[in-house]
Amino acid sequence: MTPEDRATLEWAYRVVLGFSAEDEVFVLRDLTVVTPHDHAQLNPSDSAQDALIVALAQVMKLRLTGVQAGKLRCDLVAAGMREEAANRVHDHLVDVSVGEWTRLKERINWYRNDTCLPITASTACSGVS
Repeated sequence: MTPEDRATLEWAYRVVLGFSAEDEVFVLRDLTVVTPHDHAQLNPSDSAQDALIVALAQVMKLRLTGVQAGKLRCDLVAAGMREEAANRVHDHLVDVSVGEWTRLKERINWYRNDTCLPITASTACSGVS
């Protein structure tokens, strides 16, 4: 998964489930979403809610590249999404503030810096034993 995938999935998860910008949420490379109280792997084939999260994340990713919100709505309907759901996704896209776009781009950079290297304890001796 790219940093853009992870950041847009996190953003969509927050929107769909009502998490605020202050809530700790992050997405692992295997589509697991981690919060302070839970962790769950997104499964868009078995969950309508997860499918909505993934769809919203994908259109956010396309919106970042400059695709217009109206075109994305039409594409969602053409791909088989109910018009009501596509309208909700569209409404979320047009309501994103400049500050939210900035935070999303910052989060993409944060994920880009995630090397996934394990955190290991130092083996250097310190003090007297």
